[in-house]
Amino acid sequence: MKMLGKKIFMAIGLFFIASIAANAATVDLNAETASNAVMLDLTAGTYNVTAYAGTYTAWNAWGNTYGCDGNGANCTHGWINNYSIDTPETGSFLTTNGMRYETAELALLNALSVTFTLLSDATVKFFIQDAPYGDNVGGISLMVNPSAVPVPAAAFLFAPALIGFMGLRRKAKSA
Repeated sequence: MKMLGKKIFMAIGLFFIASIAANAATVDLNAETASNAVMLDLTAGTYNVTAYAGTYTAWNAWGNTYGCDGNGANCTHGWINNYSIDTPETGSFLTTNGMRYETAELALLNALSVTFTLLSDATVKFFIQDAPYGDNVGGISLMVNPSAVPVPAAAFLFAPALIGFMGLRRKAKSA
């Protein structure tokens, strides 16, 4: 009986461990240098990228802010929230809402998230593209989360079926 209990526990444990998603990765892009690229080795799957208040909140390509409207948006020069991603499937693409803001906090509040899919394991490059970098201030912090993979309803039938087969095997051995 002890051996059957161990086998059941191990089978159920392995089933649930296999369904746990990978942890999120954080990416901090410094806008003040041309060597700001961060490379992540990611497994095949779908990923959501979201800006968050980490080491950085947003960046300013001019080092100053002016020409903003009464809401702190539509600035001539201001804080921006864009970043680029380069994957084997998509090539390089820019994520931006195209706006400039009076504060880094407003830029972060209005940052867009993006989702991309890797068909196979790959190295993905995250970067800020601008020139010259000498007048830039700040950077942007990103959270790269693997999308949750739904567990099919049939998978939950696996454990009871396994227990049933183990019971039949045990019964056959004792006969």
